[in-house]
Amino acid sequence: MKKFLLFALVMVSAIAAKAQVYVGGELGFWHNNDEPKTTQFTIMPEIGYNFNEKWAAGVEIGFQYNKVGDTKLNSFAINPYARYTYFKSGIVSLFVDGGVDFAAFHNDETYTAFGIGFKPGIALNVTENVGFIAHFGFLGYQDADDEISNVVTKGFGFDFSSKNLSFGFHYKF
Repeated sequence: MKKFLLFALVMVSAIAAKAQVYVGGELGFWHNNDEPKTTQFTIMPEIGYNFNEKWAAGVEIGFQYNKVGDTKLNSFAINPYARYTYFKSGIVSLFVDGGVDFAAFHNDETYTAFGIGFKPGIALNVTENVGFIAHFGFLGYQDADDEISNVVTKGFGFDFSSKNLSFGFHYKF
């Protein structure tokens, strides 16, 4: 039994030494003066784990404030994902995140939204520990309660518009 526990400890240590934990997140602000006037603020801290050079898994957990016309909504979101890096050259990496997004919106009542799909991205690893990332676009399915259809796009397909552009950073341990 002692040999098995020692072997398991060595294996876990070897796996942990090859993999890296990273933290980071995204911050966003959007204001639109068209009717209805729209203001959106997002903060999404993130934690993840690099299994190897190609695969990682992580989760974003955050808050979003939306004001569309006179309607104000606060939301809490949790977005787990698996990341596959398919190209790496120097400091540049191209990846795609496959994940599930869930959000609960609240004003006087609570509404929900979810999505499942893929988000392509690019990473610039400026040092061994610090990197900047950007996601652009979405390919998948999204749905929401009818009361928040002006905040969340419903349906399936792909969308490579500026509303699906986000920037963030990572710090690897």
